[in-house]
Amino acid sequence: MTFPWYSDVETHATLEQGDIIEKCNIILPSQAHYQAIVEDREVDTPLRILEITAIIVSQSCDITNYKIDSIIVCPVWSLKKLIEVDGYYKSSKGKEELRQGKSPSYHLLNKFETATAPADFYFVDFHNIYSVPKSFLEALILKNPRKRLLPPYREHLSQGFARYFMRVGLPTDIDADEIKNYGAVSS
Repeated sequence: MTFPWYSDVETHATLEQGDIIEKCNIILPSQAHYQAIVEDREVDTPLRILEITAIIVSQSCDITNYKIDSIIVCPVWSLKKLIEVDGYYKSSKGKEELRQGKSPSYHLLNKFETATAPADFYFVDFHNIYSVPKSFLEALILKNPRKRLLPPYREHLSQGFARYFMRVGLPTDIDADEIKNYGAVSS
């Protein structure tokens, strides 16, 4: 039995986890603004707008039951872009680790295409997480149909997102040699 990865969503459909939103504007402080804060001065352009393709990672139940005013999104990039930026993923080992979910900051998506994005493999970048007003996204989708990541792939994305955040770095790890030799008979 095969499960489709995506469905096409009409503009009137409500937002859900896994919706891929093209041309999503993210408002961020400008570099000039950071410097102005350090120097305690005013700046003419305190904001910049980053336009991304985004995927919704907020839970659908929170969105549809009006439990949140802002929706969490992450950028979606083509696999070609990742390979350009990080040559490790050009190797078959790098691509296989990505496919298996062994690169926790990235989540590989199967091929899809939209009106503005060619058919390609894409990945979700958990390094950059943005909060976007729900009302802004609702207005944005009125103009553009979108793709929706379907179950069980949507839940797999959610699991990858959770795994990225639940990692815990220890200040002192258990000594590998000591545990490897634990219980060994010494002469």
